[in-house]
Amino acid sequence: RAMKVGQPGHVTRIASGCSDKETKYVKAWHEEHITKAMSPKFDIHFTPHFSSVKDENGNSKGNYDFFNKPYGLEHWMENGVGMGVDPATGTMKDEDVVIILIDPDMALLKPIGADFSNVNNDIIFKSLRGKNLKHKSRVTHGSPFAATYGFGNQWQTKVNIAGIAGSDSPALEVTESESLSFYTVGPPYIATARDMYSISVKWAEFAPKVHNEYPHLLAEMFAYCLAAAHTKLPHTLVDSLMVSCTGCTEGWALLDNIPSDEVCEFPGSMKTGDRVPHVIHFCQRYMAGEWFFGKRKLPKDFFTCEHPLLATPPKNLASIDYKVLPSKKEKVVIGTRAAKQEAFMICGLTVFLNDAAEFFKENHCSGVTGTRLDKSLNLFLTF
Repeated sequence: RAMKVGQPGHVTRIASGCSDKETKYVKAWHEEHITKAMSPKFDIHFTPHFSSVKDENGNSKGNYDFFNKPYGLEHWMENGVGMGVDPATGTMKDEDVVIILIDPDMALLKPIGADFSNVNNDIIFKSLRGKNLKHKSRVTHGSPFAATYGFGNQWQTKVNIAGIAGSDSPALEVTESESLSFYTVGPPYIATARDMYSISVKWAEFAPKVHNEYPHLLAEMFAYCLAAAHTKLPHTLVDSLMVSCTGCTEGWALLDNIPSDEVCEFPGSMKTGDRVPHVIHFCQRYMAGEWFFGKRKLPKDFFTCEHPLLATPPKNLASIDYKVLPSKKEKVVIGTRAAKQEAFMICGLTVFLNDAAEFFKENHCSGVTGTRLDKSLNLFLTF
């Protein structure tokens, strides 16, 4: 998607915990299928294994894969191509470059930059204090941006901040309203290298301690919020950075004006300047009628010559006011707006994945016996 939407700058995949054999294979695969076929600006950075959960004696007692996010970011910023820390000052060699951190289950709808001054396309979070706070419109030193997330101030209430960050941590001074207005954030995270490195160091330090007290999925996200508050880096929250949760606020307002009968065609015909969120975050399960998308149901060999493409949903999917739960085959009525949102996610992800698979096949499957281009894989039928 970065190539498709024209995302500027370098795009780096951070891969953690690969064995020497895996590193050799993945590096060669990336060179052949990404760097040569797409762009030399699409990089890959390998880091050590970071996901071990340690006991009080430093022995491994399990895994928490999401430790790879803070540790992987810090490792890349210190060792990645074009990155690095000045040993004399301990600061980034290029402090002014803007860093954008997204999750691997995010697909770009349009480029992400540092300028959020377009009031028609950028929805800045409205403070829960009941009025719009004066906010920044551009990422600068001391002014990071991020997506608005809906977990409230749990990063304050679920853990012992003083025990994790110290009794003199500035995070202890953050009020609940300040937390909701400046620190209830998630990816995409956008900051200058100076600010992102400051956060990454504390994020990596705090993440294991937060997980020790709150050993659940969102531990690393709470650790990021705590690191941002500790380093006194309040964020500008942007509702329109992503859509993910149907029925939530997020950036759905930008898509409300799409007619229902055009929702499924829209993702494949988007143009530069269209009023859309920046990313689809496909971390949920999406259902409309007898159609379904869930990332864990996508076959691991989808990007191979021999695998079929995803079946194309009907153009009127957004007009179907019910969903069928695949495992139970139970019909559940949903509202008109929910139907549009579910259809947008299913149709959009189908288009994006098929685009990527077709690109792969066009560039790497010439002459391969058994190459399939048929659009026959319906994830609803895989249950």
